[in-house]
Amino acid sequence: MRELVQRLAKDAGRPYSEVAERVNRDVKAGKSLAASVQTIAKKYGLRPSDYRFDSKKIAARIKSILCADYSQTLMISAVLAQMVESNGPNRLSPPAFFAFMEFLSETTATARRNKTEPPTHVEESTMKIIELTTSLVSVICKWSKTGISGVADDCPEELVSIAKTVVRKTKLYQAGMWTCLSCGRIVALRKTRALLCPECDARLSQDIPRPASTSTKRERHRVGYGRSLPGEKID
Repeated sequence: MRELVQRLAKDAGRPYSEVAERVNRDVKAGKSLAASVQTIAKKYGLRPSDYRFDSKKIAARIKSILCADYSQTLMISAVLAQMVESNGPNRLSPPAFFAFMEFLSETTATARRNKTEPPTHVEESTMKIIELTTSLVSVICKWSKTGISGVADDCPEELVSIAKTVVRKTKLYQAGMWTCLSCGRIVALRKTRALLCPECDARLSQDIPRPASTSTKRERHRVGYGRSLPGEKID
């Protein structure tokens, strides 16, 4: 996304910050990212067709990052889960999070590999995933003043299922409902904890190993969507 907006700003002879601010205003007003970019291009006498997002390339890039290092992917998932629950300025858009979850579920065991050394570019990869999923949702979904309204007419066939899932889950979210990340059951959003339904959260909390030398329970620290590491306290 950044590269396309930078190119648009350069071709229009305008500062990048000015064009980026205009795009942000349009998106907050309910216009899709792609529509905003093309509207700005037309305003400055440029051909809108020269400034299109390639949704298939965006999807391929997301898959590439998630399959590169599964340890890193778990860390990214933990950060995004916290961001989508946040009410602060760094809150992640739920539709982008729903798209991320679809790609995460497609990351097969054969594509996963854990490196012996800790990941070193987690923050950079996390920001890239946020940018890519936000851009993808803007392109493959249809938008209106009230937000996502359906699947985009030009959404590639291989991405239609992801777009439909994003649309469905976004509408559920707008109605105060949430799909549990563990069991997939639909529950009231206000009843969730760590993005899980009460039953899955309770089951995870009870799944606590007991050391042979002591009867004290050891807590488990979630590091991403139902996965946890034993022996670490919950922050």
